[in-house]
Amino acid sequence: MGGAEQSPKAHELQRPIYLGAGDTLGSGTPNCGDAIDASQERWRCVRGRACRAIASISYAASRDQLDIAGLATSRIQQLLDAGFIADFADLFSLTREQVLGLERMGETSTDNLLAAIEQAKKQPLSRVFCALGVRGTGRSMSRRIARHFGTMEAVLAADAEAVQAVDGMGADKAKLMLEELAELRPLIDKLIAEGVNMTEPGAPAATLAVDDDSTGDAPVAALSLAGMSVVATGTMTGPLQELSRNEVNELIERAGGKASGSVSAKTSLLVAGGKAGSKKAKAEELGVRVVTPEEFAAMLDGFL
Repeated sequence: MGGAEQSPKAHELQRPIYLGAGDTLGSGTPNCGDAIDASQERWRCVRGRACRAIASISYAASRDQLDIAGLATSRIQQLLDAGFIADFADLFSLTREQVLGLERMGETSTDNLLAAIEQAKKQPLSRVFCALGVRGTGRSMSRRIARHFGTMEAVLAADAEAVQAVDGMGADKAKLMLEELAELRPLIDKLIAEGVNMTEPGAPAATLAVDDDSTGDAPVAALSLAGMSVVATGTMTGPLQELSRNEVNELIERAGGKASGSVSAKTSLLVAGGKAGSKKAKAEELGVRVVTPEEFAAMLDGFL
């Protein structure tokens, strides 16, 4: 087989094969045994989203997306085998009787899982969008899209030109995103019908979309990081110690900043936790402002 071009090994992927950034390509065929669609940069099963449902649901429910605690892969498989779910939107219509009837599910574990699913309805649009697994987007791009449009309604109404206005979104990626969203529309409609949040807190577009009858009792906090490029490094402490790095980046972008992973002359602020290392040294060399996690938390009090 020597120098033959190799196709992706779907069963080795940690995310479903139709997802974009971060997938690795190997050799073989999809787990379902069907053919490969090689028309896109990222190859996938010709069955598209009907293939590897367990992987897509697991990805959607993971910590950096909907964060549904207690929903292990084995539990998802049980729900699929029982015919209770076909996609992650179906999680929100599960009944207590259905979950309680699963093997090794007692009353406490059932109530905890259903509570986690209910809590997931409140996740910001950026996480819901990321959970959809749109090719060409990941956590960072999903945050930018949510921040730019503010509501899922605005995202779905956007044309290619409007999508390209999102930072980092080129023409090809915008076209692919719109094609993906058209394919995902039934899933998105199910999520909306189940009461899943479809707005991004603090986004200007979302603020403008608030009903005129709103009393305005909960004003959106001022965007304290507007126009700033922020890097967080080291071990977070104080109010930020329980946050993952992705959650810190979410916090930065919710406050109007742009989260970055590297320090440069364009960096506005470095949040230096324990063992900050070379990034802190570079920031000091470049004259970039350096703050502790506690100081940073104080700056973002309205967003924590």
